[in-house]
Amino acid sequence: MLGTIEQKLTSILGDDLAARAHLDVLEAPGPPAPVAGRGAVLVALAEVTPASLFEREQFNFNGAQSRRILPLQFNVNVDYALRPAGNNAAQLASARELLLNDISLIGHGLARPELINGKAFAVTDPDPGFRVLTFALTTGALIRDADADGLLSARLQYRGSAEIWPPGVTQDEGEILAIDTVSVALPLSIVATNPVLRAGQSAIVNTRSLPTSRLQTREPSTSGPLQLAVTVLSDAPPAQRGTIVGGSAGLETGFRIIDVTPPQTAITYQAPAAALSRGRVEYVAVHLATPDGHRGVFIGSIALRLEPG
Repeated sequence: MLGTIEQKLTSILGDDLAARAHLDVLEAPGPPAPVAGRGAVLVALAEVTPASLFEREQFNFNGAQSRRILPLQFNVNVDYALRPAGNNAAQLASARELLLNDISLIGHGLARPELINGKAFAVTDPDPGFRVLTFALTTGALIRDADADGLLSARLQYRGSAEIWPPGVTQDEGEILAIDTVSVALPLSIVATNPVLRAGQSAIVNTRSLPTSRLQTREPSTSGPLQLAVTVLSDAPPAQRGTIVGGSAGLETGFRIIDVTPPQTAITYQAPAAALSRGRVEYVAVHLATPDGHRGVFIGSIALRLEPG
């Protein structure tokens, strides 16, 4: 992932500078310590920051599988160090000229279009764990004088953007094979006969304007009864909530599957049997049910007030 980005950039620079026989191209850590008359280029991934993207851009989908990705921006330091052949003025001037020429070649080489758009970072691994999107020079520093160790130095700083993910980690996705269109009168109505209850009491929640059938299979095309997946939402733990009475158990815990009946569908809510020490609100949440007994599209909900006593 990030390590491969640093390695790939080091490899690219190594190939670019192969004709510069006095240079060694190294990957971090360092620092470079060239001998007299030689130089070294050190590549180091220096910083990463999160990218500001929409949530949908944090997933990658190839048609059959998806994976969660981490969009980020990264900074790379390309450090250059050269030890002059000697300390006299001519040798220092020659080394300075060599430094400027080397930095020019590095900067020019890393400004190729295939690096700017990230394509040069691609590797042969079909699932490398990263994809570089952009890469560009942000700033450079050319140190005028040699340091206390006698080295002339420079630094080019680059900023890029990438997506990273753990290699080999994907999630299979299903396909939408058919779409069924139904027409209903709006607004959908969800009304409770008794919206305020005490322990052990029940309320009828009626829903109107729902169709009675839906597409069940694509080939052959068959229709079946439309069903609702209904549950109770509350701040209380599941065992202390009210329940939905009737219908059949859904495949998700706490959901009941109820057939739609015209002109209205009655859903029975049963308040908890134990007396409450203080009031609270619970919600009967109504979804369309999938043919296999899971919850589908959320239709709406209604609040029921539970009073102590």
